Amino acid sequence: MARLITLLRLNRTRVQILLGFLTVIAIVLSIAGGYLYRTLSDQLVREAEQYVGATAEQASARLDAVFAQVDALTLQLITDPRIQDLLYKVHVGEAVSIEDKLSVRPILYHLMAFSWQIESIELYAGEDPFYPLENQNFLIRIGQEAATFANLREGQLVWTSNRHKAEKHLLAVRQIRLQQDYLAAGGYVIVKISDALLSFFHTEFSAFKGGTMYLYDQRGKLVAASSQALLDAEQLQKLAVQTTAGQSGEAAVSSPIVRINNTDYLQIIRQSNETNWSILMLVPLTAITGGLLVLKKAIIFGVSVSIIICLLLVGALSSLITKPIIKLRSKMRSTLSTLPEPNNEHYFNFEMNELNLSYNKLVQELHDMVETVYEKERLKNQAEIKMLQAQIHPHFLFNTLESLHWMLVEKKETDGARMVIALSRLFRYSIRSTSNDDWTTLDDELNHCRMYLEIMGYRLGPRLSWQVHSEQMLHTLALPKLMLQPLVENAIAHGIEPRVEGGHIAINALPVHIHGKAHVRIEIKDNGLGMKLDALSELRSRLQAESAAHAQTPGLGLLNVQHRLKLYFGTNYSLQLKSSPGEGMQIAMIIPIRS
Repeated sequence: MARLITLLRLNRTRVQILLGFLTVIAIVLSIAGGYLYRTLSDQLVREAEQYVGATAEQASARLDAVFAQVDALTLQLITDPRIQDLLYKVHVGEAVSIEDKLSVRPILYHLMAFSWQIESIELYAGEDPFYPLENQNFLIRIGQEAATFANLREGQLVWTSNRHKAEKHLLAVRQIRLQQDYLAAGGYVIVKISDALLSFFHTEFSAFKGGTMYLYDQRGKLVAASSQALLDAEQLQKLAVQTTAGQSGEAAVSSPIVRINNTDYLQIIRQSNETNWSILMLVPLTAITGGLLVLKKAIIFGVSVSIIICLLLVGALSSLITKPIIKLRSKMRSTLSTLPEPNNEHYFNFEMNELNLSYNKLVQELHDMVETVYEKERLKNQAEIKMLQAQIHPHFLFNTLESLHWMLVEKKETDGARMVIALSRLFRYSIRSTSNDDWTTLDDELNHCRMYLEIMGYRLGPRLSWQVHSEQMLHTLALPKLMLQPLVENAIAHGIEPRVEGGHIAINALPVHIHGKAHVRIEIKDNGLGMKLDALSELRSRLQAESAAHAQTPGLGLLNVQHRLKLYFGTNYSLQLKSSPGEGMQIAMIIPIRS
């Protein structure tokens, strides 16, 4: 990404100014044009919604008129005395002749004459055909679902579509209740409605601005449609559930914008008051907002011209701003020395002059800082050279101690001989060099502490006792040399020795886990005089604030140990002090275990 930005020069001030102005202009013009376009589009959609809604209302009213007429005719049919008498005989088990069944024909034809939409009327006694005689069984004719619904309505008209796909008729089913048997179910009447009832779906409204009209029954099943090409069966069923779910029975429902096959449609839904059937009209928004195409092109053209003009003007303005910056950058790059040189050029721009003054001041401070660092390094190197010159290999000291050791052994001065050999080992450990510079192992450090305690034991006698404990797994732990002995020396000098009865020193090294990482806790504890709270607080403050350079004795003391601990392991690691008067001092350090 960084290489792409550099390649396109997007990190240049001039380009960034140019892009910033263009972005602002484009956003402002886009918001204004979009608002205008959206306002006009919403207005057209609202007007189209009113017009399409009126069309849907007209279609719904037409259906309701036919349904009401069929409801009145079928009610007259099921209450006819002749039909009631014949169905009651069948209901109680009496035989009914064919002549009796054919006697209902004039009644049916008479009712069919009142409505041209009725194509045929079928009578059933129970679930068996009564007239015409060749009819199918009632359940086979309309299906179990429609039959169950008709029974639940108890004599009210139920509308359903033909179960046979080859026929697109509508069927009206009504249960016949016998008046002579306390309104018991005596049969059914099925009215077959002519295709002409739904013809308006394919004629008057089929090409309504490229839209489509659908008719659904109360169970969400498609009854008729002006076009089947817009939606497939699965989409029709899904949309039918959405349009029929949650309707409160009112004539009008909400008309949202729906998206079908990546095209937005205006959705108008109207519900029949007679049957609870729904009329769904879908009109593409492109058919409504097609007149806005010219406005849309005009807005795009205006935005494009404005951006081009802005590009030219901002290009000239950005040149005036960035030219002094380019000159200053060239001055910074033109220096041949290691350090930058001051720039004495004067610019017409106030801000550029301020920037140039700040740059010259920074250059001067940089020169001064380099000289200061150089002088410090020179003095440091001189001090290191002097320190190296002062270091000698004291072989004569070790030879003298060895001679003194054997002389004491010959004189059977066992304690003196042990003290001399312990002192010799102590000196050898302190000044010996290792392959790992200043690092050693925990086991060597603890042995060094034992030798030091043994020597101090000769001086303090029974007033000093000690105990050293560590886990076997920690013996090879790497840590800087002479980290523990100064702490032991501090415990003896300030805690044990001033005490008349002496004391005890315990050194313990145990593994611990901090934040899921392995560490070792090394603790040096004595039961000496201890420290007062104010003195302990002052010592802790010095350990946090002072470095090894402030220590009185280089390489020894708490300050040096604290400084080396932070130097080798990080600023998060430091000595932990705990003390109270008369109860001694506890000094602990926690260091990470290196893998």
